Amino acid sequence: MVDTSDTAIAILGLGLITPGAPSLAALSAACASPGAAPKETKSVPPPEGMSARDQRRLARLTRLALLAADNAAAQAGVRGRQAGIYIGLTHGTATFLKEFHDFLFDYGPEMASPNAFSNGVTNAPLGAISLHQKLTEGGATLVGIESCGLEVLCHAAAKVLDGTHELCYAGATEEYSPIVEDVYRRVGWYRGRLPDALPWPFAEGSGLGLGVSEGSVVCVVGRPSAVSAPRCLFTPVDDLDSLETPPDLVVCGAGGGPQDAHELKALQGLLPRFRRPVPLLFSKPFFGETFAVGSLLSLAMAWDVLVNRARYPSYPAHESLRDRVAGAYDPGAVSTALVMAADREGSVAAGLLSRPNA
Repeated sequence: MVDTSDTAIAILGLGLITPGAPSLAALSAACASPGAAPKETKSVPPPEGMSARDQRRLARLTRLALLAADNAAAQAGVRGRQAGIYIGLTHGTATFLKEFHDFLFDYGPEMASPNAFSNGVTNAPLGAISLHQKLTEGGATLVGIESCGLEVLCHAAAKVLDGTHELCYAGATEEYSPIVEDVYRRVGWYRGRLPDALPWPFAEGSGLGLGVSEGSVVCVVGRPSAVSAPRCLFTPVDDLDSLETPPDLVVCGAGGGPQDAHELKALQGLLPRFRRPVPLLFSKPFFGETFAVGSLLSLAMAWDVLVNRARYPSYPAHESLRDRVAGAYDPGAVSTALVMAADREGSVAAGLLSRPNA
């Protein structure tokens, strides 16, 4: 097992919202049926201290991130405390950028909406969370693809461990956009059909690959020594070969998209090294392709299993993995969970969740 003594951080709080799950408490129920989640969130309530009027011109991905961050802060009991902040995203708010450019090209610069521009910039979610939570320690927005969320959390862990921040918000946000969906459909990606098993080696024009969706997941993290009784620890895993002892659970980011070939290769190298089969879960059959957010939805599932003993259903694994995948698991017996996610370019991010006494 990876030595976590000097590399672990505590996840103090976790907030989320997806079209099928308005909160962490509803996450396991949202996984009752694969492929059933809607694309868009019907309602995004304002966080505590903000009215619907206050956020009426904020982009949807910003509203999603605000709620997730506030729920994480409430759970961690850190509202009003200083912290750093790191937020990941992939496409940003394509709807606001389209609005801005439609008016710009149709009516000229004097009619282009400064509100659409300012609320559509890459740093808009980070700025809104910082303002609402009164954070002044700074941070960064990381733009990435399918593994971005885990990369953000690993970056935040490094910043906590090197003493830059005592506390840190780390998360990702993405909104559904018909424009983004249409572009991917034209190249044959993320077509909205569930593969028979995962990871599903991607083939151009196959018509497979989960459809695009939206959501936000934000964690509040800090040093374990600064917390009297941390409920869950997170350790970045730079090299999967460093895992000598099998985790009790693996949660993978495969979803039938172009990243799946890399997810499959990573699992084929990892699972046979363990002496016993390991339970394997997938998050994307239940939430769709949420890009930067996807790997943090996998993390939220693993966190819920470790902390709340929640149970999540499995999905058929690729035939080359089936003899190395356990058929069932007891949530009460899970003390370590590996979360991993590859992106379309072959980069793999991973992290190990564990109970403090594991």
